[in-house]
Amino acid sequence: MKIFLSYSTPDEKLVHEIANYIRRHAEVYYWDKSKVPGSEVWPTIFKWIDQSDLVLVVITGNTVSRAMSVGQEVGHAKAKDKTIIPIVSSEVPISELGFLSGIIYQQIDPKNPGPAMQAIERIVLGRKQQIEWQRELFIIGGILLLVWLGSKK
Repeated sequence: MKIFLSYSTPDEKLVHEIANYIRRHAEVYYWDKSKVPGSEVWPTIFKWIDQSDLVLVVITGNTVSRAMSVGQEVGHAKAKDKTIIPIVSSEVPISELGFLSGIIYQQIDPKNPGPAMQAIERIVLGRKQQIEWQRELFIIGGILLLVWLGSKK
């Protein structure tokens, strides 16, 4: 399973905590740790989003004050029909979440992120299980198709 983390650069400490927590269950891509010098920024980020099974968006006061990049990432994820889980800091007013209209979010207290991290872990594990189940069904379907095609000869 692959997860892309979208965030504002001043929130790197919180993002590192989240990434370390979910890394046990998935490959995690985010700018600070995944970038490769010499790569073009937006094609790289969009590739990570395209390859991800889940997009986590960390939204704090920093994001609200300079949300241009995060907004572009969310827009790309929406266009690619990705599952987006916003992780919203308790200090952010709901009125500032317009670009996430219609998406249920997980609230996080940056001073005590533990409860939110556990909720995020449950979401990640549930999504991982769903993806594994879909892959198994796809394989079984492929085998049944081959058997059916073989019986038609």
